[in-house]
Amino acid sequence: MEATNLDEYLQRYGPLLARQAQERFNPLHVPGRDPLPPMDGLLRPPYPAQRHAIAAVAAALRMQKSTILCAEIGTGKTLMGAATVAALAGTISAVNQAAGSRPYRALVFCPGQLVGKWEREIKMTVPGVHVFHVDSFHTLTHCRRHNRPAAPVWYIVGRERAKLGGDWIPAVLDFPGLAGLRCPDCCQVIVDKNGIPVDLKSLAKRRQTCQAELEHVDTVDGSVSKRVCGAPLWQWTHYGKKTRKRPGEKLTERWPPARYIQKRLPGYFDYLIVDEIHEEKGANTLQGGAMGSLAAACRRVIALTGTLIGGKAEDVRTILWRLSPQTLVAEGFSWRESMAFNECYGKIERRVTTKDEAPSDSARRGRGRVRSNEYKSVKPGIMPTLFGRHLIGNTVFLALDEVADNLPHLSECAEEGTGPIAVAMDGEQAAAYQVIEERLRAVVKKMVARGDRRLLGPMLIALLDYPDYPFDWKEIGYWNDEHWCGVVTPASLDPDVVRPKERALIDTVKRERAAGRQCWVFVERTVKRDVAGRLDKLFTREGLRAKVLRASSVPPPRREAWMARYGPQVDVVISHPKPVGTGLDFFDKEGSFNFPTILFYETGYNLVQLRQASRRAWRLAQREDCKIFYFYYAGTMQEQAMALMGQKLKAALALEGHFSADGLAACCEEDDMAMALARSLAERIKDSAQRCWEKIGRPAPPPDAMDDWLEVLYGGIELPPPTAEPEGSEVDWLDVLYGMVYGMVV
Repeated sequence: MEATNLDEYLQRYGPLLARQAQERFNPLHVPGRDPLPPMDGLLRPPYPAQRHAIAAVAAALRMQKSTILCAEIGTGKTLMGAATVAALAGTISAVNQAAGSRPYRALVFCPGQLVGKWEREIKMTVPGVHVFHVDSFHTLTHCRRHNRPAAPVWYIVGRERAKLGGDWIPAVLDFPGLAGLRCPDCCQVIVDKNGIPVDLKSLAKRRQTCQAELEHVDTVDGSVSKRVCGAPLWQWTHYGKKTRKRPGEKLTERWPPARYIQKRLPGYFDYLIVDEIHEEKGANTLQGGAMGSLAAACRRVIALTGTLIGGKAEDVRTILWRLSPQTLVAEGFSWRESMAFNECYGKIERRVTTKDEAPSDSARRGRGRVRSNEYKSVKPGIMPTLFGRHLIGNTVFLALDEVADNLPHLSECAEEGTGPIAVAMDGEQAAAYQVIEERLRAVVKKMVARGDRRLLGPMLIALLDYPDYPFDWKEIGYWNDEHWCGVVTPASLDPDVVRPKERALIDTVKRERAAGRQCWVFVERTVKRDVAGRLDKLFTREGLRAKVLRASSVPPPRREAWMARYGPQVDVVISHPKPVGTGLDFFDKEGSFNFPTILFYETGYNLVQLRQASRRAWRLAQREDCKIFYFYYAGTMQEQAMALMGQKLKAALALEGHFSADGLAACCEEDDMAMALARSLAERIKDSAQRCWEKIGRPAPPPDAMDDWLEVLYGGIELPPPTAEPEGSEVDWLDVLYGMVYGMVV
C-alpha cells in the first residue's frame, strides 16, 4: 500500500529515515557519553547546559578553525564565549605539556555598546586576566608576535572602531598647461577602458591602478616587450576624501585596527570571538570586511549569535564564506554567485513579462515578435537542507528553556486571542488612506508595466507610515529628469485626535502599570515623522511617566548608564529597536527597574532586529512573566508587513528546530512540503516527550539506547525492513531529514 500523504509516509518510513540519519552522523559531543572539560578554575561556574555547549564548541575547534554558537537570546553567550576560550586553552596546554603551559591572547569583536559589558564579564569569569580596549591601531603597535604573555590577555574592539581608520585619495600628477591627469610613476595620461581621459571624480570612486602599456627594452639582446604600469593611483591620508592636501603637508597613515591586525599581526591572537555575528552578513559593508579580516588573522574563531537566520538563506551565505567556506567551495559556489546559492537553498520568485512588438517596416508581412523578460527576487523561505549541508558541521544550537527549567512565562499572544493585535482605522483615517492607496497604485501600475520602479519605494513608505502619522505630509511623487511629477498629497488630519491604535497602545500600558509592570514601546519612525515624540506626548497627557531613548543623543557606550538613570523613574520607555537590540537587559539585578512588557507599535521588515529586541526582558535572571504585543492597522500595508514578518520568522525558527503556532509566526499560514515534513517530525518528537537525550542536565540514556528511543518515539508503529525504502527516498527525503532530525533532536 503506497503512502498518499505526508503523515502516512512518515508513519511508514519515518523510523527508517531517522535511523539512517543517525548512522550517517556521529556528534562530536554527546551528553552522558563524552566528558566535560575542566572548568573548576573559572570564577563562576556555568549552568550544566552551558557546560555542554562549551564542550561542543571546544570539540569542534580542535578539528577546525571556526564554530558558530547559535544560543537563544538570554542564554549567556558572553559567559560561554569567555569560558570556551579558557577551557580550550587549558585543554591544549594540558595536551602539550612538553611545550609548557603558554597563556593565550584573545580578541573580542563586538558592538560598541557591549565593550564595557564584555570587560565586566571576562573579569568575572576568567581569573588573573588582563583586558585592554582597542581604540585605534596605535593600541596594537607595541604588540610583537615573539613575546608571549605571562597571563591571559584579552583585547576588546568595538566593531565601529575596528573598521575606521585612514582614508585614501587619488594620487595623480596634474601639470599646468598639459591636458589630462597623469600617473605619478610613468607620467602617462590616465584613461578609462574607452581611451577617454578620466577626472578626479572618477578616480575617487574606487582605488585603481595605472593600466598604461609601457615598452621595455632588454639591455642584452635589445628585444622589446610590453608590460602594464600597475602603479597605484591612490594614497593614504589622515584626512577624508573631501579634504585636499595642503602644500608641504605630510600625509599620515591611520590604519583600521582590523586591517592592521591582518597585515601586521597575523597569528598574533590565538582566539577571536565575534559577538552578534548576524549583524556582519553584509557582503560589501566595512563591518563585514573588518570581521573577515580578523577571522583570517586569528588562529581560532568563535562566532556568537542568538538569531543566525533572518528568514532568508542569504542571511548566512556571506557568514559561511568568511568563517568556513569549505562546504560552499566543495558544492561549486563562488563568492559572487548569490542567486545560485539562493536558488538552491532559498525561495525564489520568478516573474516573466512578455510584450508584443509590431513588425518592422522591412517585414510588414511578419507577425512581429514577443519579447520576454525574466526577473528573479529572493523571498522569505529556507530549505532545511541548508542545515544538513552547511551548518551541522560548524554550528551549536542552544535554547533558553534547555538552560533552566524555572524560566518565567513568555507570552507573545494578544490577551483576547492569538497573534498580533489588529486595530481598525477610524472613518477619517480610512477615507484618507484609501485616496492615497488608489492614486499611488494606479500610477505605479502603469510605471511598472514599462519597467519604471521609481515610485515603489515612496508608495511603500507612505502606506506604512501614514496611518500612524496622518499629518504634515508633503506631496508624494518622483523626479522625471529635472521635472517633479506629483501624484498625491496626503490629507493632514487633526493631530489632537487620538487614533485607534494609539488608544489601544495607551490602554495596554495603563493596564500593565496598574499591575505594577513597566513597559517598553518600539517604534520605527523617530526622526522625519517623529512617532516616538508623538507617543511621548500622548503618554504624558494620559498621566503616564514616559521617556524617549534616541540613538542620536545617547551613544552606544552610555546606553546602559542611561537605562540605570531613567529606568526607575518611568512607566514606559519609547525607542527604536536597534539602539537596544543587542546585549542590553531590560532589568537590573538590584530590582530598581524592570520592563517585562514589550510592545511593538511598529515592526518594520528586519526580522533579526525584531527577534533581538523582543527578547531583551526574557532572560535567565528575569523574575517577572514576560509579555510581547504587536499592533497593526487591519486592511493596510502594515497587515501585509506583519504577514511577511511571520513568513520570515517561520522559516528562521524551522531551521533552528523550533515551530510555533502562536505570536508573530501565526500570521503566516503558507507551508511547503519540506516545512510540513519538518513540522510533522517535530510534533511527533514533542508529543512523545522523549528526545534522544533529554534536556541537558537531566539523566541521559546510554549511547546504545538509540534503538529503544526510536521505538518510544514511534511507539506502536511497525518498523519497515531496512531494505524497504521507497523509490527516491535515499536522496530527496534524507536530504530534508538530515538537518531537521539533528537540528531538533540532537
